Formats: sequence, structure tokens, C-alpha cells
Amino acid sequence: MAPSKRSIVWEHFKKTSDKCVICQICKREFKSHGNTTNLKEHLKRIHPAHITPVLNNEEELDLNLSNPSTSFSNNSNNIQQTEPCFLSAPKRCRQLKLYGSTEGNNLTDEVKNSIDESLIKTIVTDYQPISLVENSGFLEYSKKLQPLYKVPSRKTLTTKLLPNEYNKIVIILKKMLENVASLSITTDIWTSDNNIAYLTVTRHFIFDDHLYSPVLATREMRESHTGVNIANLLSDILNKWGIKDKIVTIVSDNGSNIKNAINVHLCKHHHPCVAHTLNLSINEAIMSNKDFQDVLKKCRTLVGHFKHSVFASEKLKELQTQMGLPVLKVIQDVSTRWNSSVHMLDRLVQIKAPLSAAMTYLPRAPDLLTALDWELITDCLPILKPFDVMTVELSGETYPTLSSVIPLVRGLQHMLKSIITNTTAGNALQKIVIDVIGRRLGILECDKIVAKSTFLDPRFKKAGFGLIENANNTEKLLIEEIFYILNNKHQEDTCSVPIDVESNVLWKQFDTKVSQVRSTLYTGITASLIIRRYLEMPYLNRKQSPLDFWKKNKNIFPELYML
Repeated sequence: MAPSKRSIVWEHFKKTSDKCVICQICKREFKSHGNTTNLKEHLKRIHPAHITPVLNNEEELDLNLSNPSTSFSNNSNNIQQTEPCFLSAPKRCRQLKLYGSTEGNNLTDEVKNSIDESLIKTIVTDYQPISLVENSGFLEYSKKLQPLYKVPSRKTLTTKLLPNEYNKIVIILKKMLENVASLSITTDIWTSDNNIAYLTVTRHFIFDDHLYSPVLATREMRESHTGVNIANLLSDILNKWGIKDKIVTIVSDNGSNIKNAINVHLCKHHHPCVAHTLNLSINEAIMSNKDFQDVLKKCRTLVGHFKHSVFASEKLKELQTQMGLPVLKVIQDVSTRWNSSVHMLDRLVQIKAPLSAAMTYLPRAPDLLTALDWELITDCLPILKPFDVMTVELSGETYPTLSSVIPLVRGLQHMLKSIITNTTAGNALQKIVIDVIGRRLGILECDKIVAKSTFLDPRFKKAGFGLIENANNTEKLLIEEIFYILNNKHQEDTCSVPIDVESNVLWKQFDTKVSQVRSTLYTGITASLIIRRYLEMPYLNRKQSPLDFWKKNKNIFPELYML
């Protein structure tokens, strides 16, 4: 009697007991009573790649079956000897064919849709071009991961998959915004590599005690960039999302056209981008300092030489190794990013010794930096570095930044004043940046929205202000707003109380007067007590999130939480 055949599924499953088995690929347990049907279905649906090679072997065997003369000799003896092998191989192969897929070697809709979603996520999250699906290397890689998956075409992505995913996100965001009372937006006009102008709008709001900053839209600016045209395009985007009346402030650069669109045509509060203002401030200071500009120009020429000369860069690397120093490359600055100049100068100071040594080996080396040049660089760097740190701090996307503006500006001013300079150029640079920061950013402490944001940040409160007078004015402003909220609430409660129509009409005027006085006294005292209680609470650690504080205390300070 021939021995019983063992199913191919046991190459991927292992018995753990008489009635239980475990998949050795995903470690999932199944019940088994001697029947392997459910185990086969699991392999077909979840792990088709592990059994696909069998299908290729089957095609070869089927070909041999259809043309036996190519596999067997015409000699009857040879046929007799090889006949057992001929009979057993096809049966094995026919059995394996059952495990290749669920429907004619195709993935289920559930698995296919899941892979499609992952592909879309890859393109969107990593900013990959849509042409990725046409790259031969990517197609080969996808085939190795899941041979049964057919990568969608570029047309399918742009006309079906991406629009469908976008519509899902839009529905989710609109439902979230229905429960959001106020929000802010940031907008900017930028130009692509193809010289096409676009306007992008990003909204920022708090939902369920978490900060969200999704992009609303990116539209092409076909018309001239006037205040009217910008306002029309912004209005169209905001109306489409139904959020125009919920906007508290709009953040943009300091361009006159965008400010005109926001203030005059949209009638919204405009808040200048602080990072952009820092950029303007430092550029103004650098442009007014000729000595620093000359040294900066020499540094750019020097760095450019090492960037374009293989011999120079290799010699620098060799000398760094000989000196036992970390191997660092030069950094080229970019004209549109002032902080890249800081990075360039800082790197030059770090590699000063090997760089100076490498210059002596170069046959056509640019002008050397003199001792006075190095002194000027080391004198000016401490003035410029705080601007770079502040720019990074204000560019965060996962935490609120508006409340940090006032304390950061005050901290910047204090640091700049405490720096001791040793050169004429350094002293001049220090004076001009202190003046520019005071002129451009010092006024933000009097901005109501910025001041309220700082006051209501439990990390800063009144201590975040530079002048106590501004902190006290902000406190009075918040008390008035809380008074207004409480007064409206009291009136709603009063209106809900049933009126006694049989009361003596002679007392009506008196009762109304007493009610008004009591309401004013109650709401006024309560508003002051709310602020006082908030200020008496300990300051939150500066590295902690203010959103976590308000989530924890929203029932204690519901009015402040609303603000």
C-alpha cells in the first residue's frame, strides 16, 4: 500500500496540539480537525507570495504534459523506467494549484484596496512624484513584494485613486470643522521650478485638544498678484470650506499686496509671519555692514572652490584625518536663506585649522582668510546664531508657536544686549540688529491676539511679557471678555426662568433694576476671580504642552478654555 501523501500546507503550519495549529509565517493560530481547507484559504488570502513559485513550476510541468516527446525517450524501456515519476509530478502540481490564489490568481478586493491605500500614502507622505508607478525599479520591487499585485497606472492614480482618497479626507475634515468655533490660516504665494505661481492656504485649529494643520488648497495664480485678485482667490477657497466667518487671524509675509488683500478686502486681522520678519531684520542688518559683507563674499568664494574641486575637498578630508578631527565638509550658503550663511560661517570656524593647512597645498587657491577676517567671523557669529535658533523654534508644526513669540523676542533682545564684541564690524552689527528687532518685533507685545495667546499659555502667563504694563492691559482685556461670556450665559439662564404673570406690576421696575445690578456684580467679580485663580496656579514646565494643561483643566476654567 502506497504511503499517504502529506499536504503542502504543512510546510507553513505546525501542530501545537491535537486540535490546534499555528501559521509559521504570521504566528496565527487555527483550529484543525484533520481538514486543511481553512489552512489553504489562509495561505491563499494572506500569504500568496509564499506559494507563487509553485505556480511557475506547474506551468512548466503542464507544458511537459502537453508535449511528452520532449521529456521522454522513444525507447520503451526508458518510458517504463520513468513512468512513476511521470505520474506523480502532475498530481503534486495539480494539488499545489489550489493554493495559488482565491480567484484565478488574483488578489481579493480587500487586499488590493489595502495595498492601493499604502501606495497613495507613500506618494503623499514622502512627496513622491506620481511617475513613481512607471519606474521599472519600483515595478520590479513591487513584484517581489507581492507578485499578484498589479501596480495602478499613472492615469488610474490621478483620475481615481487620489481623488477618492482626497474626497474621504475632505469629508473627515469638514466634520471636524463643524465642531470648531475659531481657527487661523497661513498663506503664501510661491513659484514652482516651471515658473508657475501658486497660492497655498493652510488652516490651524484645535480639535479634541489636539493641534491640526492640514493644507486647504494649492491654487494656481494666473492673474497679476494684486490685493483684489489675491483676496478673490482666498475667498473662493475659504467659502468652499465654509470657514470664512470662523477665522481669527491670517498669517502671511509682509508683502503689501497680501496685507491689502487680508486687511482691506477680506476685512480680517493680519498677523505678519515672525520667521519672515526675522529674515528681513537680519538681512537689513547685514546689508548695512560693508565689512561683514566683504568677509561673507570671501567665504562664499572659498567654500565654492572646495565644493567644485575634488582635489581640494580630498586634501581637506586627508588633513582632518591626520589631525584626528571629525571629517566635516564645507557648507555652501543659499542667497534666499540667510541662516544658511550662519551655517556656512560656523562650519568654517569648526574646520579652521585643517582648512588653512589645505589651502597651502592648492595651486590655484582663492584668497586666504586673514586673521582679521577670522576675528570678525568669530565676533559676529554669536550675534547671528540666536536668530537661527529662534527661526527653528517658530517653524514647528506639532505645537503652538504664537504664544512663544513675545518671550522669544524678549529673550533675543536680552541676549543681543549681553554680547561683548571686539571688532568695529561686530559692534555695528550688534547695534543695528537690536534696533531693527525693537522696531519690527517689539510692537507685537501690544498686539491683542499675540498678547492674549501668551497670557493664556500656562508656561508664560504674565512672566512672558517684557513690560508689566502690557501684561496688566492683557489681563484687563481677558476679564472683559470673560465678563461678556458670563453675562450672556446669565441672560440665557434668566430668559429660561418662567415669568410669574400674577406678580405685582408695581414691583416690576424694582425687580429688574436689582437683577441687573446683581448680574453685573456677580459676573464682574467672577471674571476677576477666574483670572486670579489661573494666575495663582504653578507655571507649567516650558517643555510641556499647553494643550495638555487646558485639556486637564477645561472643566475648572471653561471660559478661559473657550478663549
